[in-house]
Amino acid sequence: MDSSISASIQFLRWDPLYVTEKPFQAFLDKDLAADGERNTNLSWEEKDLTISDFRAHKEFQDIDNHGFTSRKIVGFKNLADRNKIEKLYIPTVERLLQSEIEDVGTVFIFDWRIRDSETYYPGGYVNFGDQTKSLLPSNFAHIDMAPISIVHRIQKSFPRDADKIFSQRIRAINVWKPLDHAVEQWSLAVCDGNTILPTALVETDSVRRENTTTLYYATHSSEQRWYFLNKQTPDEALIFKHFDSKPDVKAPFTMHSSIKHHRVSPDAQPRRSIEVRALVFSGKFELSEL
Repeated sequence: MDSSISASIQFLRWDPLYVTEKPFQAFLDKDLAADGERNTNLSWEEKDLTISDFRAHKEFQDIDNHGFTSRKIVGFKNLADRNKIEKLYIPTVERLLQSEIEDVGTVFIFDWRIRDSETYYPGGYVNFGDQTKSLLPSNFAHIDMAPISIVHRIQKSFPRDADKIFSQRIRAINVWKPLDHAVEQWSLAVCDGNTILPTALVETDSVRRENTTTLYYATHSSEQRWYFLNKQTPDEALIFKHFDSKPDVKAPFTMHSSIKHHRVSPDAQPRRSIEVRALVFSGKFELSEL
């Protein structure tokens, strides 16, 4: 049975301007356009795609084959309390990565966020600094962290031991799962890392009130193949890589995006999800000692 669906994703539209001016977007608590400045120099194009369910395919069991995989996380259907997230769920994710991903010595979880398709941004301001504030699903093909952001994260978090960390295998991994009920709209899709041309990735600065981070947005190409877990349940975790320093790995990363379904039931429930971002090091050591 074919469980593929038709959906759309926003891709970066290439502009020759990016040769001389780095792509950027500003998420600040004021509209820069009011002062005659630009909030961004990015432009987008929407592409209709076929998204395939990879749930029953064994070839996707190893995250290094395509840049993503899935595993079970049972018992966290509802996560409305920050204390429950940080005291119970985050340690569960850490144990999952340690047991289900190869070559794992140490897991350093540095960020988590809730996304809700009914989120409202007061004044249009996206507050990335407050983890208790939910975000909308993102319908843009992207990779959360460019290598330079990973370097900065390690230098900031482990200033005395950064050189020791840089000498081992480093991966940036996201663990994403829905909350409350199976996904009925705005599913999360990932692109087969073997089908991403390096030229499709465009380094972009995301300017926020708290800091500036660097990520990749992606242009579209016909080679790209996109996958998801159709009607993904709260017990199913989607695990995918932003980065892998191992030089000979088959798929060192994947890009991802929430998808705009072409067919959504009028009574479809809103999507709620939690994502956890981690740095995974091959060396084993106590984080408290770094």
